Amino acid sequence: MDEIEAGKLDELYGELGYIFKDRSLLVRALTHSSFSYETTKSVQGSNEVLEFLGDAVVNLVTAALLIEKFPDRQEGDLSKMRAELVNERSLAEVARRIGLEKRLLIGKSARVTEEEIPRSILADGVEALIGAIFLEAGYEAASEIVARFITPLLEEASLEKGTDYKTRLQEYTQKVYKVLPEYRLESAEGAEHRKVFESSVWVLGEKRGVGRGRSIKASEQAAARRALETLSEHDTSM
Repeated sequence: MDEIEAGKLDELYGELGYIFKDRSLLVRALTHSSFSYETTKSVQGSNEVLEFLGDAVVNLVTAALLIEKFPDRQEGDLSKMRAELVNERSLAEVARRIGLEKRLLIGKSARVTEEEIPRSILADGVEALIGAIFLEAGYEAASEIVARFITPLLEEASLEKGTDYKTRLQEYTQKVYKVLPEYRLESAEGAEHRKVFESSVWVLGEKRGVGRGRSIKASEQAAARRALETLSEHDTSM
């Protein structure tokens, strides 16, 4: 438990919105198998089992959120939506938002460089945290935190159309104007792991939409969505 400073754990509590009663359980959730093996020659005490449990909880909560949002969709569609929302890339982004990369215990053998942590390890760390919360406080507490992570992704993705807004906008502008939309980053505000980005999208030199998000990609998606809404007001064929 001494490997992680108390202050760093307290900061993580604030980012999670949850305070662990059993600090040793949190430390276990933050301990990658590479660190455990390099220090004890065993992976016992690593976050592997907690990650396994957290993976199940994240998928269950996400499935419930999708059914609530899209009650008329079939199983195949919901499965594709869940895969779009819950994957290594999206969970690694969540990890960065809460500053998890600064708090994980990782062996030297698992790092890409001294500073760079593989995306898969970040994603597993998020799932291990959820698994630990589930063990300590039950499904309701864990599901609340998962929902807080996943709901912004639900809002950022164009799941209703089965594709993303940027693709739809590109297809439209190519068809109608014979040009591609241009995206510009307008601003980035906030702490490094909690930045909010604002992007604009331009077509034929005219600003067509502005959007905000917790990643550049998300802000561009929001801008594309706004542009499509504006264009649809003048084009009933959309």
